[in-house]
Amino acid sequence: MDYKKYRVKTTIKSFRDLEIYKQTTALSGDLFMLKSPETLNDKRLEHEIEILGDLSKYVPKYIAESYGDRFSDKTLGVRKLEKAAQVISDIIAKLDLVNILTEDEMFKEIVLGTIKKYQIQRRKVINLKRVWSGERRYKK
Repeated sequence: MDYKKYRVKTTIKSFRDLEIYKQTTALSGDLFMLKSPETLNDKRLEHEIEILGDLSKYVPKYIAESYGDRFSDKTLGVRKLEKAAQVISDIIAKLDLVNILTEDEMFKEIVLGTIKKYQIQRRKVINLKRVWSGERRYKK
């Protein structure tokens, strides 16, 4: 009965219709707007946040490319989803570092919330990879 909550809600006509593309694009925008607390004037922290913004733009890019590639070369499409999951892991690791580098509690909450959102998106990318590759979770 759990399968009912995973049904397709609308017709997918392009990668822009993929919920995961929309969500990772929004998260990327959030990271571009992320600013270190004004109480800290740490160039290293600002540099790490800048790297995060640059990294984050690759996730929706790989998802968009994988959507197109899956029709011509399924293996390439699946590999791009794996790259997207890997970049998300890199982003999470860098967010952990940023979290350690700051002592501002409000900023830490924002970072931890962003980490949770990226963890959810990573899981969704992996699930999408399984669906597109025809991989079964449990073998009988």
